[in-house]
Amino acid sequence: MNPEDCSITETSSLHQEKRKKNNATSFRFETQHEGSLQVPIPCAVLIVVFITILFITVIALFVGKYNCPGQYEVSMLSDSDVPSCSNEWILYHRKCYFFSTTTRNWTSARDSCSEDGATLAVIDSEKDMIFLQRYAGRAEHWIGLKNETRQTWKWSNGEVFNRWFNLTRYENCAFLNSTEVSSTECEQSLHWICSKPSR
Repeated sequence: MNPEDCSITETSSLHQEKRKKNNATSFRFETQHEGSLQVPIPCAVLIVVFITILFITVIALFVGKYNCPGQYEVSMLSDSDVPSCSNEWILYHRKCYFFSTTTRNWTSARDSCSEDGATLAVIDSEKDMIFLQRYAGRAEHWIGLKNETRQTWKWSNGEVFNRWFNLTRYENCAFLNSTEVSSTECEQSLHWICSKPSR
């Protein structure tokens, strides 16, 4: 066998390998759809993760802005406009609350609040109610709701009670604790809660 024959055999085997590769390549391209964009899988995963994180961040910022209006409202106020309460009083929703550590009857508790320029607590909303009940704990605290005529319940600021919450008993003076708003005789000696607008 001469060297020329050997080179022809080599060349023909190279052509056969090349043809196999071209056939494999053309087969792969035939299975793809014309005009489709081929993105490697790791890149696609990274893009999806990035878009998801971006979407969650935008939603969190949007929801946070509307769930914490007080935070944004206070940040726009100057120091002199920020609501405040005196010592031993607690600020909540632009009201100052005082929770007594001693006990008195309803009238004496009302007078004590009056000395501080306040009234026994007037509860305007369910949020205020939840806050007061949580803070009062198990101890019974007088609030500013009284039934003087045994017919009409009135708040200590003179407003008629519209019965937006239920009283569990119907004595003359109302109190609350962590589980209920109820009433008892006004001569009972209980803790009390005062409220007044913040400064």
